[in-house]
Amino acid sequence: MMIIVTLAKVLSIFSLICVLWTLVKAPAGLIGGVLWLPILWAGAWAPVLALAGILGALLGLISGDYLAMTAGLLGAGLGIRHTILVTRNHDHFTHAFGASWLERISADLQGRLGSKRYRFIQPAPPVIPGERDVDLGRSIGTDEPLLCDIWKPPQGVTPTDLAIIYFHGGLWQALDKDFLTQPLFRRLAGQGHVIMDVAYSLAPAAGLNRMLGDVKQAILWMKTHAHEYQVDPARIVLMGVSGGAHLALLAAYAPGHPAFQRLSPGADMSVRGVVSIFGLTDLEAFFHEYGKSNPKQPEYSSQITDDLRPRLHDRTWLDRFMTRSRAFPAYRYGNMPGGALALVDLLGGTLKEKTDDYRQASPITHVGPHCPPTMQVLAGEDFIVAPSHGRRLHQALRAAGVPSVYLEFPGSVHGFDQYFGVSRRIAPAAQSATYDIERFLALMV
Repeated sequence: MMIIVTLAKVLSIFSLICVLWTLVKAPAGLIGGVLWLPILWAGAWAPVLALAGILGALLGLISGDYLAMTAGLLGAGLGIRHTILVTRNHDHFTHAFGASWLERISADLQGRLGSKRYRFIQPAPPVIPGERDVDLGRSIGTDEPLLCDIWKPPQGVTPTDLAIIYFHGGLWQALDKDFLTQPLFRRLAGQGHVIMDVAYSLAPAAGLNRMLGDVKQAILWMKTHAHEYQVDPARIVLMGVSGGAHLALLAAYAPGHPAFQRLSPGADMSVRGVVSIFGLTDLEAFFHEYGKSNPKQPEYSSQITDDLRPRLHDRTWLDRFMTRSRAFPAYRYGNMPGGALALVDLLGGTLKEKTDDYRQASPITHVGPHCPPTMQVLAGEDFIVAPSHGRRLHQALRAAGVPSVYLEFPGSVHGFDQYFGVSRRIAPAAQSATYDIERFLALMV
């Protein structure tokens, strides 16, 4: 009996303590960064925590431990609550594409899509080998190669003729292609799509204009090589996360941006659609938001001191990993990650100095009837990108008559779509977002 009592307490209290993190509102700034990981993982494992709570409550009932029973029931209830909140059905596709939107997807393609918005454990996608380190040429103005990975439909799967060009997250200054994306790419390739995963240039070595040059180069390369990959050049969708989502939106909405015109002026950059995950839409607003969480962000470049500059370290194995890889090349002294100069380095000056540049770098500035259909995925408790970015863009797109799907997941934080191992197959919000992304892409075919 003692074992049952102990197990009841452990399961119930563990379930309750962990799942309580799904109720925490992560503030912007350093505190939000500290709270981010426990909130992220609590949301991912909420169904398992609920199951642990139920088991703890049952054992508490058997052993007469009513404290364990109560804690277990509370943990189970909160875990179930979170799962329901992030996996609810919605009518956003109907508002964007009309009541008969599902009929626009062929029966064959519908059969390849995930059949359920949520399962306790999502089936593992098929293993599909990618084509690694494909050379797209030199990054504009440099001798550095612009590389990507390409994922193609496996044999036996009819190509949809749709290509997805993907730009990873990392606030323009960190991470790399093939970062926790294989599960999603394998699912999409298994449905017949081609995916190009681009390792675009990173700040502070590269400014926004060079990044946008990389984006255009990737689009033009895919259009040039479309026949080779059984892609229709008119069926290219841009997809990005965080900083990569900002680049994707800007490329989709502002092909006339000066940075794009430096490379093959007048070349066709039109795309079929764009998917933004945690994407920034207004860099003027973000400069103020970022300044609240980074008080050292200067108003003028003359205020920049040496301690704010990115510094490379080479003392420990962690230093060497961070500075010699794309994990975080701008390894900062005393103020990582991000740093007070993230936006200043990106745009070449502060908001007061480069107001027009910040406005031109904001996707929301370029909204008009010319914009392609857009899907946005935002986290309700994102401590980096406020959901207001997505809400305002959604309203602007609808006012311009552009099909827009806006998804905001309550109780979720930045990065809820990317996990190690089985966690992504369990995470309710990640499953739900994938379900909707699959359908948006199918509508672009």
